[in-house]
Amino acid sequence: MKQTFPDGKVVYYFAEAQTTQTTFPDKLQVFKFSNNQIEKHFPDKTKEIIFPDGTIKCIFEDGEEESIFPDGTIQKIEKSGVKAIEFANGQKDILYPDGIRVREFPDGKVRKTYPDGRTEVF
Repeated sequence: MKQTFPDGKVVYYFAEAQTTQTTFPDKLQVFKFSNNQIEKHFPDKTKEIIFPDGTIKCIFEDGEEESIFPDGTIQKIEKSGVKAIEFANGQKDILYPDGIRVREFPDGKVRKTYPDGRTEVF
């Protein structure tokens, strides 16, 4: 089913998938799924996904991603593949594509773990 509004907004409802797609005059598209997931596709190609559990994930045009979880954890993935996770308690994990893991503790200590299991503490 399609509805067109005077302001230029267009709404499609896909009954079988129970999904609504709304396109606004500025080209923003909003998808609402039956599981309460919402996706926003912005004209600059950025996508924002709001999951039913409250997690928010942004995918940027350059491929980088950022997720904010309900517990306050923030995860960022760079296009190089480096993943940084910041926890609500101040701990930070950095995971590199070559398998190296760095954990920064709230007290300032840093532990680096290599793919072969060796660790260094700074």
